[in-house]
Amino acid sequence: MTMLSSTRALVALVATTVAALTWCGCGDRVPDAPPNLVIILVDTLRADHLHYHGHHRETSPRIDDLAARSAAFMRHHSTSSRTGPSTASIFTGLFPRSHGVLNPLTEFDAKGVLAEDRTTLAEILTAGGYECFGYTANINASDRFGFGQGFVDYQYIESSKAVEVRRHALKVLAEPRENPFFLYLHYMEPHSSYSAPQEYRSLYVDPRYDGRIDGRHLQLNQIVEGTLALSEAGAEHLRGLYDQEIRYTDDEIGLILDALAEHDLAENTVVVFVADHGEEFLDHGSVLHGYTLYQEQLHVPLFVHDPRRSDARRIEAITRHVDVLPTLLELLGMDGGDEIQGESLVPLMDGRQDQRGEVPVLAEASLMAVKTVRQRSLALGDWKLIEHLIPEAPPELYDLRRDPGEQHDLMAVEPHEAQRLRVRLADLLESLPEAEGAVTTLSEEEIRKLRSLGYVK
Repeated sequence: MTMLSSTRALVALVATTVAALTWCGCGDRVPDAPPNLVIILVDTLRADHLHYHGHHRETSPRIDDLAARSAAFMRHHSTSSRTGPSTASIFTGLFPRSHGVLNPLTEFDAKGVLAEDRTTLAEILTAGGYECFGYTANINASDRFGFGQGFVDYQYIESSKAVEVRRHALKVLAEPRENPFFLYLHYMEPHSSYSAPQEYRSLYVDPRYDGRIDGRHLQLNQIVEGTLALSEAGAEHLRGLYDQEIRYTDDEIGLILDALAEHDLAENTVVVFVADHGEEFLDHGSVLHGYTLYQEQLHVPLFVHDPRRSDARRIEAITRHVDVLPTLLELLGMDGGDEIQGESLVPLMDGRQDQRGEVPVLAEASLMAVKTVRQRSLALGDWKLIEHLIPEAPPELYDLRRDPGEQHDLMAVEPHEAQRLRVRLADLLESLPEAEGAVTTLSEEEIRKLRSLGYVK
């Protein structure tokens, strides 16, 4: 048995033991029923396009309502601007270099896979007595690439439609069961192409707009390539189309929340809302995601609604995808072992003072599509460093407090801060175990599907 396999077995034993003690109680303690868990992940959703994050459009009334009754983390960050690496960080509590889901840049028909020796949230919960179900509309987070580990039922929704994700979810919620459940829902909207159902298409767009921009992924790729110019009017039209899809997804999520209440599950179900990464609309001269590590792609929503806790609060402390798993395990009374690289956010949810010091926000990206890029970034406090590995380019430095939009590169005028972050980044990378990322070659059908989403040429 390998060391990682032994660790996985130990994690399963610890999770089962801790869960049993938590659920059964000790001494005179009256046990509570173990809560269910629902994670709702909305693909490609930047935080600042949600109304509760300050967006001027009311794109998210149901999401806003639940956020107001939750612990909402207002400065939450993804570990990547791609779906695979960022979702794997949520599932494992590991940074991309340690979970290994970083695409090789050798050929476009190869993808990084979440290896079987990585311990996932679903595996820990299964060992603790949960039934785990997952439905994803993004092929990049499908079982084909290792994301189904630990689930009794994990399906990729070929149609990529929110209504299909909902239909699978409602079946799980309607079925009586003796054990607690974990339900993972991964919505594809508002990922491009931006094409909300007809009843949403009059929202948020100027009816007088007569340009050619229509939100199709082919056009967006042309903008990235530089073969199609995008005016500010065109970009604003894209923002409206994107917001239409958010509004549609909000309604779909509302139906899930209604079903939780209808089946008397709402008072015993922890609901987590999160996104994998964001999207660009000329923030740095282009569109889409995966090609940069600026804040419009890394700042994403996260809130945790635990009906057993009465205090709702907005939390301004910096948080990361790797913190989600240890937070949930603490809320559920479980232990995930020593490999987890994130920290539980429960103390912040309790209103305790943040004792973590400077929290390193590490992000990594690799992508071979319209362009080929490999980048990494580190944010510490107000400062953020971006390093460009492929293609090689000078690093960038930003003061996020004074320049949250990252428009003014301070690399030349703040050499001491630049050097401090470069040293911290090097030290952090050295301290993180680097996984041998598993790689798989795609079928022609998978390449077709990924090409339709713009992931391959």
